[in-house]
Amino acid sequence: RHGTRATVGAIEQVRLNWEDYEPMILSIGQAKPVGICGSGLITALAELFLAGVIDARGKINLDLPTERTREGEFGPEYVLVNKEFARVDHDIVLTEVDIDNLIRAKAAIYAGISTLLDNAGVDIDTVEEVFIAGGFGNYLEIDKTMLIGMFPETDGSKVKFLGNGSLLGARLAAISKKANKELEKIASSMTYLELSVDPGFMDRYTAALFLPHTDANIFPTVKKLLEGK
Repeated sequence: RHGTRATVGAIEQVRLNWEDYEPMILSIGQAKPVGICGSGLITALAELFLAGVIDARGKINLDLPTERTREGEFGPEYVLVNKEFARVDHDIVLTEVDIDNLIRAKAAIYAGISTLLDNAGVDIDTVEEVFIAGGFGNYLEIDKTMLIGMFPETDGSKVKFLGNGSLLGARLAAISKKANKELEKIASSMTYLELSVDPGFMDRYTAALFLPHTDANIFPTVKKLLEGK
């Protein structure tokens, strides 16, 4: 409901105190918050789940001893920032509808990755490097993406952030013959996979509509973390 682009004032990181459920937020430019961007949503979802504010289905617990959870205009919600501390004239909240949409999005990403790995006959543990392109990737906390089941659980040190990969690739193609040859080699070995007709995609998507997944054994580190709370 209060999502925004990654600009000054956007909440990019959230931490929760597990005892009183109070949030600690970091906004871009350390400015008064105006909303929450994608990386903030991911960390918020992970923290709310770890703290027990939401369950594995993303449902908000309204019985907690805190004023942060409440019944709002659009259903149950968690108050990230009270309006007196924001640069907008309303509280910045994360609604149960927001959380449901985020879980659907992360499930689609997880299902896409796992379907790709399955079709390639590759296990995530055998992948040596994972490259994430786009400005959004620069702000991802990779451990939080695994905690919510957005990415398969793997060694986080494998993950490399490229930033604007398309711009970097275009620049290299324009100035380097060696890069052009490498681009041609990569392009010739690529295979197109249509997820919408893959028989296993929808099953994987449905199974991932929980935090982190219906099968907790797929995320052993997360399972251990939750059991040790």
